[in-house]
Amino acid sequence: MKAGEALSATVEEYLEAVYNMSVEGDVVIGARLAEKFQVSAPTVTEMLKRLVKAGYLEMDSKRHITLTEEGYDAAEAVLRRHRLTERFLVDMLGMQWHQVHEEACRLEHFISGAVEARVIASLDLPKTCPHGNPIPGIVPNARTYLKDHNAVRLSEVPLEGQATVLCISEVVEDEEALILYLHEKGITPQMHITVLAQDQANPEEIVEPAVGVEQLHLQVEGRPVTISKASAAKIWVTR
Repeated sequence: MKAGEALSATVEEYLEAVYNMSVEGDVVIGARLAEKFQVSAPTVTEMLKRLVKAGYLEMDSKRHITLTEEGYDAAEAVLRRHRLTERFLVDMLGMQWHQVHEEACRLEHFISGAVEARVIASLDLPKTCPHGNPIPGIVPNARTYLKDHNAVRLSEVPLEGQATVLCISEVVEDEEALILYLHEKGITPQMHITVLAQDQANPEEIVEPAVGVEQLHLQVEGRPVTISKASAAKIWVTR
């Protein structure tokens, strides 16, 4: 594999994952990638070596992983196709926002530049996917989108604090499960939220992906809603 060559779907998925973790301020290490992709550590190590050799990644003495400029460009190319596909499936085909992630994952690797351009034109330059994440190449800078909006995680909003949902994190092992969970709670981008209280949940009542026992009691557009603090950490909001 050489920089500039057509990338396999697996390589694109690795670059997407490193990109998403990086833009959310997370330290990227091989163990996190192994957890996300549910593969062995040696499998991840071998892929990382290939990506470093090809010029897409760099790794420091602590084995922290960062994208090179070429890596950022490649990751943003596939993320643009992914998020445009999600937008197309919702806006043009009428699918629900919580149904499109896996479909977009399958389609993103096969969309040509010509189709991408037609989707952009048909949707009149959409700036975000249905989950609120920026579409690279359309927003001014997708890499600094969260910082530019002074976004914080919902789990960090103090009691009685008010916020508006900006986007849903893509740094999760099962993104579709999280989105379905939030859909059932009625928490979507642009919703206005007030944090009312925090307490401990009954462990027997916890349902994935609401991992953990801490929960937040919210008011979402005037409705009472309770979610786990772990899930709240995957929701980016503006104050």
